[in-house]
Amino acid sequence: MTRRIFCALLMLLGLCGPWTTRTQAQHTVHVEGIVKDSVTGEALPAVAVMLKGTTIGTVTDNNGRFTLEAESAARTLSVSYLGYETYERSLSGTNRLTIRLQPMTYTLNDVVVRPGHERYSRRNQAVDFVRNVIERRELNAPRNHDYFSFSTYDRKIFAKNDFEEAEERGKKRYRRIDFIFDYIDTSHVSGKPILPLYNEEVIEQTYFRRTPRTERRLVQGVKRAGLVEIFSEDGITQFVNEVFREPDVFQDNIPLFLQRFVSPLASFGPTFYKYYLTDTVEIDGERCADLSFVPFNAESFGFTGHLYVTLDSTYFVRRVRLNVPKHINLNYVDFMQIEQDFRRTDDGTRLILKNDITVEFRLHAKSKGTYARRICLYRNQSFRAPDDSSVFRENNPVMETEEARRRSDDYWQQQRAQQGDSTSDATRQTSVERMMAQLRRVPVFYWTEKVASALIGGYVQPMEKNSPVEFGPVNTFISGNVLEGARYRFGGTTTTALSNRFFIDGYAAYGAGDRKLKGDILAEYSFNKKRNFRKEFPFHYLRAEYRYDINQIGQHYLYTNPDNIFMMPKRRRNDLITYMRNAELSYYHEHYNGLGYGLTLRHRTEWATRYVPFQRFLPDATTVPVKSYQSAQLEVSIRWAPNEKFYQSRNYRYPITLDAPIITLTHTLARRGILGTEHNYNRTELGVRKRFWLSPFGYIDLYGQAGAVWNRVPYPLLIIPNANLSYSIEPESYALMDPMEFINDRFVSWEATYFLNGALLNRLPLLKRLQLREVVAFRGWYGTLTDKNNPFLADNAGLYAFPSNTYLMGRRPYMELSVGLDNIFKLVRVDYVWRLSYRDHPHTPNSGVRFKVQFSF
Repeated sequence: MTRRIFCALLMLLGLCGPWTTRTQAQHTVHVEGIVKDSVTGEALPAVAVMLKGTTIGTVTDNNGRFTLEAESAARTLSVSYLGYETYERSLSGTNRLTIRLQPMTYTLNDVVVRPGHERYSRRNQAVDFVRNVIERRELNAPRNHDYFSFSTYDRKIFAKNDFEEAEERGKKRYRRIDFIFDYIDTSHVSGKPILPLYNEEVIEQTYFRRTPRTERRLVQGVKRAGLVEIFSEDGITQFVNEVFREPDVFQDNIPLFLQRFVSPLASFGPTFYKYYLTDTVEIDGERCADLSFVPFNAESFGFTGHLYVTLDSTYFVRRVRLNVPKHINLNYVDFMQIEQDFRRTDDGTRLILKNDITVEFRLHAKSKGTYARRICLYRNQSFRAPDDSSVFRENNPVMETEEARRRSDDYWQQQRAQQGDSTSDATRQTSVERMMAQLRRVPVFYWTEKVASALIGGYVQPMEKNSPVEFGPVNTFISGNVLEGARYRFGGTTTTALSNRFFIDGYAAYGAGDRKLKGDILAEYSFNKKRNFRKEFPFHYLRAEYRYDINQIGQHYLYTNPDNIFMMPKRRRNDLITYMRNAELSYYHEHYNGLGYGLTLRHRTEWATRYVPFQRFLPDATTVPVKSYQSAQLEVSIRWAPNEKFYQSRNYRYPITLDAPIITLTHTLARRGILGTEHNYNRTELGVRKRFWLSPFGYIDLYGQAGAVWNRVPYPLLIIPNANLSYSIEPESYALMDPMEFINDRFVSWEATYFLNGALLNRLPLLKRLQLREVVAFRGWYGTLTDKNNPFLADNAGLYAFPSNTYLMGRRPYMELSVGLDNIFKLVRVDYVWRLSYRDHPHTPNSGVRFKVQFSF
């Protein structure tokens, strides 16, 4: 492909230079059209389109389209592309063409294969051929050796695509920053002008050991510059690396764009793909078969492309080219091309030399979108044990040298030269740094970046650089609820500019309705040095916290603050609110292998309000109001989340994938008489979360939880399901349940959400153009209340009377079923939810619409 692009660029230079020739008796020729592969139907980029006998011509764009207009006496159009039969056609006047290039016919084992539009049968030589490749895909894997090591040069670039200076310079938005036109570059694949916005280069060494299976990466150099600096650096890096993962065609599923694509070499590949033997080519002197493939359903998560396989008994894959079908149900991706090159060692081991991914993103059809490229070059492969085996004893799977982020420009120039990188790429990296520095001197851009950083990160930095404090979260500055009325809050945190181990965090809040001052103060010492902020992975801290604030009983928010202004709209009045004071001393240690454990000492005091009174039963079955209760608790927690991938913001971890199981186990205990505690208390909870891919039919997210309170305690210490009063779709919550509608001391809950990814709608001719995706969810809660905690029984002395809206759960579980459409306008998910049980409870909805705005590919 590189050779084709290079030739195409030379041809374009010829069009613009003095070598362009003209003949006499010229006439105007106008041709426009699209060039496709006749077998796979995919558009072919960088195809040479020429007027025969002249140097007049052009190349197709990423969508296979071209336009050619010239004055010439030549009347024959010639279209040529490596591996395809040359196409010729006579022209006259204006021509609009759809050109389907035929792959070259060749003979393999005395059988002539002529791909075309004939009826496809799975009983053909191409399927037999690919089955042989699939059977041998694991035989020559490099990780079959006892040891394996290699170095990697990894470069990523994001840029504004098709940024034509002639079109853009006159626009008002660029009037004050017209210097950006000095930084326009040219993309490697399409030849379009691009404006680089972000660059990243990483040099690392990888070490693998088969027994015990261990893999460690040592980052030796990191260089980043560009607009994504407004995000969490480590968080966005993890996200981008997961989106642009190295495709492994030798596995059944290929993780890419946070989805799972079916590999052309999947064990079930022949049931998903059509295969064609279309050509023979030579790669580094080896004769290879060109194996083309295309999915049966063009909207499913598969590829079109080519595998170049040696024509010998080894069926060795020398080269891979992957594209996404034009009509695939994949958001924002307008064009994608993946190229991988492999070589084999003397013993037949497969080594990857290059992984090159080029993507053009587009929000909608009329936008020019974003150009992105990731290229990984692999060198210095070895199967010997490393000189220093201590690298395998490190807990961190990705280590970073002290000088990795302080490498000089000379170091990077040397690294690029060793990889055979071009001077223009080296210049591009430093040009992004210069452009960003120049942009930040423009007040409009400076403040726009500040506002965007505050909205995305949630915090405002009062100083331009190395601010010792940040103020936020900004979405909590003002909110409201029934108890407080209007709520005003102001908070902040110290940063690593002040200390990379010791942090202070907190806020003060005031309710205009209850006229009470609340607040939180937290002091934390981290045993790990933090690079950007205190909640970076991994946790290892000792923390003290004192908090006095309201408690919205039966409502828990996983990925936002309870006083987030955007969570204010509710489906019903929420007045089940108390006041609570928590004083905690906690220790938590998180390991790189996914194991985390902690210990928390807690003293809790909760006060009744007019909305949630505490009425204690006396022995004669009468009640007496109680102002508050106290509980001194010890909590032990264990969490196991191997290979967890998440985006880390200042305060929350947002899961990127749930492929690995996440298991949590907690136990909380209290003893009567300690610091005012009036009860013995033991509470145990176990939770398990896991994603299961059903490629090519989507995936299922499963979450299960079980728990018990083993003692007789006031109802605020029992188990209360998480009710969701908002109109948004929230995980681990119940959309149609009211807070404290059920109270239990034993429970089992579940949530199963099936994302079909358009498996059904993609097959409906009229609907598949909308690229909608189906979602089905089923969640439930089954709990019981033992006699010792049942205030409705005669022996209820010491218990608190349940709120008026609380019911005892019978033998049926509470259940909800939702059916929804995802990917509406590529951003919105809408579910219709039914309540399947306990539908006779007054003032509770039995159905409703819920929605969620989310980014997904």
